[in-house]
Amino acid sequence: MTDSAKQGASRTKAGLADRLKRIDRLESELTRKGAAILGKCASLGHADFFIFGALRRTLAQARGFRDLIAARNFPCAAAILRLQIDTAMRVNALSLVDEPDATCKAVLDGEQFNRLKDRDGKKMSDAYLREKLATSHPWISPVYERTSDFVHLSGRHFDVSIARTDDETRTAYFQISGHDPQRPDETYFEVVDTFFAATKLAGQLILAFLMARHQREQVPASMPESDP
Repeated sequence: MTDSAKQGASRTKAGLADRLKRIDRLESELTRKGAAILGKCASLGHADFFIFGALRRTLAQARGFRDLIAARNFPCAAAILRLQIDTAMRVNALSLVDEPDATCKAVLDGEQFNRLKDRDGKKMSDAYLREKLATSHPWISPVYERTSDFVHLSGRHFDVSIARTDDETRTAYFQISGHDPQRPDETYFEVVDTFFAATKLAGQLILAFLMARHQREQVPASMPESDP
């Protein structure tokens, strides 16, 4: 069995707690590698400060996501997955401009990201940034669209409030609570695994940008090693 197949089998057997621990380990790895690069930088610019914020946001959202899943709060966890994808999209946007420092300065000064333009003169709207990231990561688009329903009040909030249904009597039972209706752990596997992938992608983009930017100052660090 190949290493990839072994990892896939291991993930299949892993329970919810193991999946959340995998995100926790990825957070530690990103913290360590980000600090190793930034700690040796001879000089910092506006793009570095922007990336500081992106890394901080990535880690904060990962911790928040884990807490929400543990608390059985699927709607908020799904919304944070959408925000984690947004982080990856905007870090990736720095590869679409000729002067990342100028772009980041504008953002740090309060300019809205979607009013800025890439090197081809295209406005960097959320839809455009999603399209650009999805060219190399096709899974981004369907996940982005589904989780966007949880950012805005939509029918998805009605769906997840259904505790159970009785087909024979055609009756639906709803739970009015801040916690999810009782469901098996397996219900959360997909969203947790997808969040891990989004967090790893955001982390890879952050570290890749920093390494490319400061590669003359130090020996490049490796990408996150946690299995995908």
